[in-house]
Amino acid sequence: MMTSSSSLNCCFTSAYSLRSGSSFSGETRRRNGNGFVKKNKEMKNRNVLQKKRAEQEKRRAEEQKRLARERAEQEERDRQRREAERLERERKKAEAKKGFDSLVSKGMPRSVARAHREFMADNPLPKGRTWYGEDVSPLTFYGYRVGKTRGLRQSERREIIRYVMRARLTDPLAKSYQVTWGRPLTRQRRNAIIGHIDKLAAQRGSRRGYEVAVAEWIADSDWAGSAMNEEIKEFGSYGFK
Repeated sequence: MMTSSSSLNCCFTSAYSLRSGSSFSGETRRRNGNGFVKKNKEMKNRNVLQKKRAEQEKRRAEEQKRLARERAEQEERDRQRREAERLERERKKAEAKKGFDSLVSKGMPRSVARAHREFMADNPLPKGRTWYGEDVSPLTFYGYRVGKTRGLRQSERREIIRYVMRARLTDPLAKSYQVTWGRPLTRQRRNAIIGHIDKLAAQRGSRRGYEVAVAEWIADSDWAGSAMNEEIKEFGSYGFK
């Protein structure tokens, strides 16, 4: 009886052990299966994220290339535009230089040449001198005169003013005039002429016997204020000499 009871207990224990082992083995498999699924899911998610990142990087790189290409194209268009503008400025400047030289190098009108000869005949340079003093202005040098006695006609005076506006001032004029009266066909030159005429009128404005001269100076100064406007606008900014 003892032997049978022990055998029976052993059978029960073995059966329990088999059931417990089987149950433990199934739980392990389930756990392992769940772990595999989880890892597989994480791997898939990681792959998806990596793919998204790769696509984003690709799009970013393509966008940077596109922007760089557009910048390069815009820079090239700007360069071509600047070059075209430069060439156009050069063309206009060359045309303006021709027009400027044709005016500045143009000979004296007859009336100016005659008045200039008369001045040179009456006021020759002293022996050993190569230039006049500051008492001989460019207007005086080219024969400009006003007044009842030896004054020139209005048209002749203004022809001299126009000529002095466009003339290159050189020896034997005083160096101070060559510098301070500026380049031909500039506002500086015109303002210098007007300032000089105004100074003459102011110096003799209160003197008896100068009424005609003062009136002519004032009239010539007013006229000179708008003389050669178009030429000064066209050439004055180029710095031609």
